[in-house]
Amino acid sequence: MTGMDVRTGDPGLREQVESLVVLATGRAVSVDDLRGCGGSLDVAGVNSIAYINLIEALDRQFHVVVDPERDAEALSQVDGIVGLIRSAGVVDGQDRT
Repeated sequence: MTGMDVRTGDPGLREQVESLVVLATGRAVSVDDLRGCGGSLDVAGVNSIAYINLIEALDRQFHVVVDPERDAEALSQVDGIVGLIRSAGVVDGQDRT
């Protein structure tokens, strides 16, 4: 299985998100765990503290403000997070707005 984002065809951004998830969990969740779960953060074992860390990392790296209530569904999947980043005008990990 590759790290290809099925919606955008951009493996680079998806891999960046996967890396952020791994770091947000303190490496308790690996990229292989995420890919083995089809990108589901909950199934991979991401806890509430890791979600907070991830939201902060998304803000720092991509300048994307995530509302945990409004964006809960997107935040639960790697591809959903990629979609949030794209909808904020970020392309290839670079803010284009």
